[in-house]
Amino acid sequence: MTLEELTRVDVNLHEKAYPIFIGADFLAHIGSLIKPYTRSKKVFLITDSLVELLYLPLVQESLESAGFEVYVLTVEQGEGSKTLKEAEKLLDKMLKIGCDRQSAIISLGGGVVGDLAGFCASVLLRGVDFIQIPTTLLAQTDSSVGGKTGVNMAAGKNLVGSFYQPKAVFIDVHTLKTLDGQQILAGFAEVVKYGLALNADFWHWLEKMGDYVVSLDNDACRYAVEQCCRIKAAIVAEDEFEKTGLRSLLNFGHTIGHAIEACAGMRGSILHGEAVAIGSVLATWVSAGMQLCSSETAAKVTAQFEKWGLPTQFDSTLKNTDLIAFMKKDKKTTRNQLNFILLEDIGSGVLVHDIPVEAVEKVFNEKGRKKHGFSFY
Repeated sequence: MTLEELTRVDVNLHEKAYPIFIGADFLAHIGSLIKPYTRSKKVFLITDSLVELLYLPLVQESLESAGFEVYVLTVEQGEGSKTLKEAEKLLDKMLKIGCDRQSAIISLGGGVVGDLAGFCASVLLRGVDFIQIPTTLLAQTDSSVGGKTGVNMAAGKNLVGSFYQPKAVFIDVHTLKTLDGQQILAGFAEVVKYGLALNADFWHWLEKMGDYVVSLDNDACRYAVEQCCRIKAAIVAEDEFEKTGLRSLLNFGHTIGHAIEACAGMRGSILHGEAVAIGSVLATWVSAGMQLCSSETAAKVTAQFEKWGLPTQFDSTLKNTDLIAFMKKDKKTTRNQLNFILLEDIGSGVLVHDIPVEAVEKVFNEKGRKKHGFSFY
């Protein structure tokens, strides 16, 4: 297989420009495909304990067959590995093995592995080459593209990190076949975000074809991944460091979602994508409450999320005060005021400043809180 056989999306960042390659069932050839984007035969392959079992043998064999000297570093699966402590362990291991500025770090896994490996690449020797091989729907459509890296802190998600672009991203949608239903839906929430906040045509396509994406139809998945990557690539090219407000539109649903994830996630009860789904629906209801969009739009969005099987409400035991406190730690917060993305219409998100806490709490009380128990499905 050659690079020409894969779909290519370019992230146009001048001297930091890089390609995203999208295809199906090509990991057996990754060694030869990756060669043009490395400067050294020494590569550090970072993965997690689950992906290690699923794809590491195939990828490692391909890399070694292509002449690479591969050093594998494995972290435990899950958000608990995305910490400064884990990053320090990885950095120490790579320094002990021996690396130079021409060495490369390759991430093989989902968003946690990609964010953690990218953070390590950005600080190791003040920056080494980084290549992404995302294996989950969430990572393929969102976290692997755009150069955001980071780790979590007790104060909240992704509060320590860097902007550090990869040299290339290789997306094999065949890896989605090994995801369970919950992981697929969690990733699909990020896919939906692109249509809901950024591209009405894509939202309307998802209304018709979203079920095919969730059922992992190869053609539907390739199209959805490509569209998400094209939308994000265009935005990142215009606002790489999130200075103009344009890139913040990609965070639709995330301010509320991160707060839900932080509060509920302390019990290990919710995935990032699930929290983003809830956050997207509730942000739409906040938009309606502030008369940015109609109540009919919010109701339509809620009904469509429910049709897809995405969660729309959070655990009834979560407290407004805790959720608001976490929202105020969001990176878009200024002067202790809530700033986040709201919806003017389908496909039209907007960054709104100084959102009244009362407007958010009203939506939490009337639309957000499950009345009984705690179950998303």
